[in-house]
Amino acid sequence: MFRPTSFHSNVSSTDILHFFHISHDFGTSRATIMTITTIIFDVDDCLYDVGTGFTAHRNTDGATEFMVDNLHFPSKEAAQQLRDEYFLKYHSTAKGLSAAEEDGRLPPLPDGVSLQPGEKRFDPNELDKYWATNLDFSMLGGSLDQRSLDTFESLSRSSTQIVGFSNGPRLYVERVLKEIGLAQYFEPNKLFGVTDVLPHCKPDKSSFEFVLNKVGALPEQCIMVEDSMKNIRAAKSLGMKTILIMGKGRKQQALNKGASLEPRPQKWVTLRMIKIKPWMPLLKLSRRLTQS
Repeated sequence: MFRPTSFHSNVSSTDILHFFHISHDFGTSRATIMTITTIIFDVDDCLYDVGTGFTAHRNTDGATEFMVDNLHFPSKEAAQQLRDEYFLKYHSTAKGLSAAEEDGRLPPLPDGVSLQPGEKRFDPNELDKYWATNLDFSMLGGSLDQRSLDTFESLSRSSTQIVGFSNGPRLYVERVLKEIGLAQYFEPNKLFGVTDVLPHCKPDKSSFEFVLNKVGALPEQCIMVEDSMKNIRAAKSLGMKTILIMGKGRKQQALNKGASLEPRPQKWVTLRMIKIKPWMPLLKLSRRLTQS
């Protein structure tokens, strides 16, 4: 039975230009080969490390200050409680706040303020602009290391589509990619934030299908690179291969707790990586599977 593997290899990043997609029946030895056309990258805690603290900043002060300033929450504490409650359900702050409004959970409007017929209290595009201009992007630490940038440079010179798909809103995602030096590798029509797929978001099947349709790719021709097991499971269920990015921060947390680093359940994860760098020993993996 094939098990997910952590690779620490000096294999050149250009190996990705030649690797195979493996459609493997777990528990059996049958494998088929199909050419990969598309690699879909999540952004947050995937293209940069969770250990930067940037995600925690966005999901606390970044979210609650917006909610107090724009949605009239009485305190950051009240805002955080509702944000976290809905994030657990919907895995996206923008989607969660939209749902909270539908449920009547937003605070009353201030005296003298009213809405026009059909007007919504919460506009995901307002959150998008707020994050893109107010978050502390210096926490990301600037551009990625040169080896990581070289990986994307190699991919950009190949026929492989580079696609970005985030549960963060679009302008915010564009700003993150600019800050870490990857913006030039994601064409506008191949970059998707939650504001492009609402009312859906990852891990909704419809959100993945929307993206696949827009970029003209079949699931079996795609690899999804993610840090979230919920999204890994959704992508794998559609037929994609999956790479789970654990991040140095999560790895250290697990080691400190004495926890296993093996992702669970194993059948959902094709490969597990600590970070994206020249992480392209997939040709070796494909040969091992086809020979099993």
